[in-house]
Amino acid sequence: MKLKSIFSIFIEWLKSPEVFGSKKKLIPGTWHLFEYYEDEGEELLHFDEDALKKDKVLFVLSFLENHEFTVAGNAPVKLLEETTQGKWSVARNFITLINPKDFRNNIEFQFAFEKGNLKLLKKDALGKIEFFGFFHASKQKS
Repeated sequence: MKLKSIFSIFIEWLKSPEVFGSKKKLIPGTWHLFEYYEDEGEELLHFDEDALKKDKVLFVLSFLENHEFTVAGNAPVKLLEETTQGKWSVARNFITLINPKDFRNNIEFQFAFEKGNLKLLKKDALGKIEFFGFFHASKQKS
């Protein structure tokens, strides 16, 4: 009996996001932007949840199980203005939004999960933050 109990705990751990590579299983779904930072020339602008609600800003990223994604909403995220749909892929802790027309326009984010929220970070070649966004998961998975 003790062996069976330990085995079931081990199986649960294997399914958890703590195991290397399994955090990508948390990505599929619909994610609503609730706070972000964006580079504006020499200044990093911060938009918090209250400001987004006040200005009625909505921005939604949907990652489908078949590795397609869609972007919808009215947030002025310059980095994603030209990208509304395509494919996505994951390697280690990076997620790439693949541009269907030109691979040179792919966008790669570093990602992490904290307290059920998705964090996406995009830096330029010099390490300067271009975008750092925080997303809540929608109640229903896509």
